[in-house]
Amino acid sequence: MNDQMKASEIPLGSFWFWLIWKLATVCVLAVVPIIAFDDPQFNGPLRFIFVGIIYAVLILSNEELGYGQASDDGIRYRRYFRRQFVPWRAIASITWSTSHRVDFRLRQGFLFRRTLSTQSFGSRFSPESFLEPPEVVRWLQFAKPEGADGILLEGPGL
Repeated sequence: MNDQMKASEIPLGSFWFWLIWKLATVCVLAVVPIIAFDDPQFNGPLRFIFVGIIYAVLILSNEELGYGQASDDGIRYRRYFRRQFVPWRAIASITWSTSHRVDFRLRQGFLFRRTLSTQSFGSRFSPESFLEPPEVVRWLQFAKPEGADGILLEGPGL
């Protein structure tokens, strides 16, 4: 195994992806009411329903996104501003569609708080990005930290 696999912290997601997504959401949240209330086609309650639906979709899309680091004792991450910690025994499964997007399904939590999604920009998409497991999965298989025994690993390339 290479030296990075032996490192004490494995990066999860990207701060820059997280920040750009959050800023884009804030911009859209600011623009939607302007469009809805300036357009004469939106009359009465229709404009409030439109704004409410857009707000709900944007808020829910932000609820799962985070970034952080994995270490021997668990995952330290941020969804918004506060840093949080989840031990390995609290994670039910890890799924991924590419090596740049990893979803952690927690054993407990409320609705959208049961999943932590981490994503990074990564390099150009290639067949390898779909076939190779993410770094955190390769590290888990190698390091076998305490409490990670029962985690289900699901994704292409495993």
